[in-house]
Amino acid sequence: MLTQEQLQQRLSYVTGSDAAAICGLSPHRTPFAVWMEKTGKSEPDDLSNLNHIKFGNYMEDGVAKWFEAESGKKLKPNSVINGPNSASSPMLVHKDYPWMAGNVDRFLADENAILECKTAYNDQDWGRDTNEMPTHYLLQVAHYCAVGNFDKAYVAVVFTTTREMRWYEYERSLKLEEKLIKAESDFWHNHVLTDIMPPPLTENDIKLMYPAATSFDPYYASTEEEVLVIKYKALDALIAEQQEQLRLLRDKLCVRMGDKQLMVNEVGERLISWKFSKAPERFDSAKFKQERPEMYKHYSKTGNASRPFRVLTPGDKNE
Repeated sequence: MLTQEQLQQRLSYVTGSDAAAICGLSPHRTPFAVWMEKTGKSEPDDLSNLNHIKFGNYMEDGVAKWFEAESGKKLKPNSVINGPNSASSPMLVHKDYPWMAGNVDRFLADENAILECKTAYNDQDWGRDTNEMPTHYLLQVAHYCAVGNFDKAYVAVVFTTTREMRWYEYERSLKLEEKLIKAESDFWHNHVLTDIMPPPLTENDIKLMYPAATSFDPYYASTEEEVLVIKYKALDALIAEQQEQLRLLRDKLCVRMGDKQLMVNEVGERLISWKFSKAPERFDSAKFKQERPEMYKHYSKTGNASRPFRVLTPGDKNE
């Protein structure tokens, strides 16, 4: 688990979690989003309070211990590497590329190798009897092997739906490293240091680029763009129809289950989980604002402006 100081320090380097995004292969971030963070134009999203992030952080030690028990391999305690009072790993910096760094989860005791600890909901994109792993994790450990000159990386992952742990091996590939370093170097020197933005690719990129309204003139669509709108409408209608069919099927299953929290088949295999959860406690901000207006004002902060995306039909007057 990284400290706040380490998270801030990572903004001065290209790190393992940036690698796939810079290459345009991350499911979560784009080169533009990384550039906005590295150049200080946007703050990295604070994910620390998200339950799946907390789960992954707190599970790291457990995944590491499970890996040791199943693999028979020994890990170095972080306290040995980073000082007696440290529970986190040190930041490593490439000896030839000072902009290239990373925080590794664990180091193997008897190999020139590292371990990355992961949790995942299911094993989609993970191999069963192979070392296949999601591309963004592959590029992450390839980056770490390049930074620390490691021969191998192990990736241990716990799948929460099946309560299963598997580990995967990445043998260092100099060919992959060469391509990765080239892409990262280009990004760092030709975009971050020069403050030249890479092209925005997604809706979220545009929201980062324009956090508030700057123009009130319409955008005049070309014939090609009108075709894109027509395709969008058709696909949106198809999805809405399928979602309605899905809702009807779900309703039927819920009615059959009644107060039962689990559905299984004849051999006991789990089919559906529909468990009661503890009722959440919510802060009544409206009442607090009414009864303590000065205190409410003191602790309020302005968030990002919303920008809903709506496809209109001819005659719409509300936009």
